Amino acid sequence: MLLKGIILEKTGRIRGQREKFNYSFDKCVNVCESQLSLIDKDETIILRNLNGFRDAAAHDVVDISEGLLYAHAQSAVQIFGTLLKKAFNKDLARLLPRRVLPLSTSIPTEINTVIAEDMAAVKSLLGSRRRREDEAEAKLRPYEVIEKNIRAQQGVSDTTISAGKMLRKIKTGDWKVLMPMVAGLVQSTPSGIPMSLHVTKRDGFPVRIDPTAPTAIAFRYIKAEDKYPYLTNELAAKLGITTPKVVALVKLFGMRGHDEFHMSIKVSKAGSVSRYSEKTRDVMANAIQREGMDQLWADWKVGRHRDVRDYLTNEGTNTKQRSLAPAEAQA
Repeated sequence: MLLKGIILEKTGRIRGQREKFNYSFDKCVNVCESQLSLIDKDETIILRNLNGFRDAAAHDVVDISEGLLYAHAQSAVQIFGTLLKKAFNKDLARLLPRRVLPLSTSIPTEINTVIAEDMAAVKSLLGSRRRREDEAEAKLRPYEVIEKNIRAQQGVSDTTISAGKMLRKIKTGDWKVLMPMVAGLVQSTPSGIPMSLHVTKRDGFPVRIDPTAPTAIAFRYIKAEDKYPYLTNELAAKLGITTPKVVALVKLFGMRGHDEFHMSIKVSKAGSVSRYSEKTRDVMANAIQREGMDQLWADWKVGRHRDVRDYLTNEGTNTKQRSLAPAEAQA
């Protein structure tokens, strides 16, 4: 209804000529994105996911984990609050009772962790000792919705397979091969609804949406090439070392196969290429600066291993203002 109200305000119509019904949800989203430029592609995916979840729940059984549900609820508040401000110059926080905020029974974690936990749960339900395909299918269904919506957004053909076949493939293989778009979801920064918390003698600890905090939806989709920007030779050039030394550092830190550092992308039936994230470059650069490439090379040659966590860059925390999830704010 908010989308329809915005479209009516901006264009003067919410029904096509000679059409019997008002614009559908999909039509409203399309108009707000492509015609009015009020939402971007990532926000469009969030809204389509919510609609897809509703349809799936109405016609089938859906099991959405707490983390995935919270991420979409949080994003919905962000998107609709932003739309209300852009279109009508009204603050969502002033129009809703304080308790009407998405709350979580547990502090939400990064979206990649949520997905990994859900996929592990699906696999466990398909174990040889307890085959519970119906439950696994219900838990997998929200991700099928997300995969389909991102494919449509990116103009990628939808290679839909039966639920049974997907479950069999997930049981024996890597879910990322079946749902590469879901695998491309990344956490936005900051996460959580921007909140302000202050103490007064009269009100105690009022918690409100902070209009000055940077807004960000819970997650967004990026292509593998953007998430992992460096080929092996490109990373070597960036660090000022040779390609064999990059490979040695990858082995020294045990990065291969870990999503935050490395991804192998198939380029043909028989071949694949390795790509590395910005975090990989940071770790290697820190290690080279602190230890020296000669020492790292010597450690690799004798089969030593180093803990990658010792070289991760610690990001500073803004203590004056940060983004809080409501459950965290209440605590």
